Amino acid sequence: MDLYVYHPAHGFSDDDFVYVSWLDDNFFIAGTGETGGGDSYRLAFIASGTEFVQFTTSIFEGYVRLVDDPAGGSAIITGLDHLEGELVTLVSGGGVVTTQTVSGGEIVAPEILTDYTVGLPYTFKVRTPRLELPAQPTMQSRIKRINETVVRYIRTKGGKAGQEYGNNTYLSEMGAVFSNDSKDATISTKGGFTSDAYETVISDTPFPMTVLAIITSFEVEEKR
Repeated sequence: MDLYVYHPAHGFSDDDFVYVSWLDDNFFIAGTGETGGGDSYRLAFIASGTEFVQFTTSIFEGYVRLVDDPAGGSAIITGLDHLEGELVTLVSGGGVVTTQTVSGGEIVAPEILTDYTVGLPYTFKVRTPRLELPAQPTMQSRIKRINETVVRYIRTKGGKAGQEYGNNTYLSEMGAVFSNDSKDATISTKGGFTSDAYETVISDTPFPMTVLAIITSFEVEEKR
């Protein structure tokens, strides 16, 4: 059965070339006049084609947007005059393509692209309070060592986690894979002994990150 996308006031025309986020691929719009209200369409594999994306039992969520000319795409990204002189990150196909400074309102990609996003880079960072256990004698000022860190996350990609002290961070790759279900990333924590035992999670790539919990395995070296 052909997949019909219900999209009121979509503004597309047949043979428009679009990117469909939940399928992570490009298709051609088809059948915009097949319904009375013109509020749905099908997705064809080629322009004016008769082979369409098929319906499955999965529940989809996401967006559909126009992309560049399918005949060849473009390696020159223009229209960036408002970011002149700024360092920007170019993302396509679920990964970072390049980071460049905008010059003359444009950047040059190392490859031909038909769908991409350009924006200012930023760093997501979350840091826990000083390590403490409830209903126990205080561990403040005592030397602790974090051995393992489990980061529970949802709708997250990439990321790094680890210890932070002495103005240094000791991070390991989380390798988070995007999912609508919560998952755990377990890492062996680098670094030495510290009295604060801060835990840090960082994402310096333009991908989503939602941290649900940080679970710590540690030992106290100083005895009283």
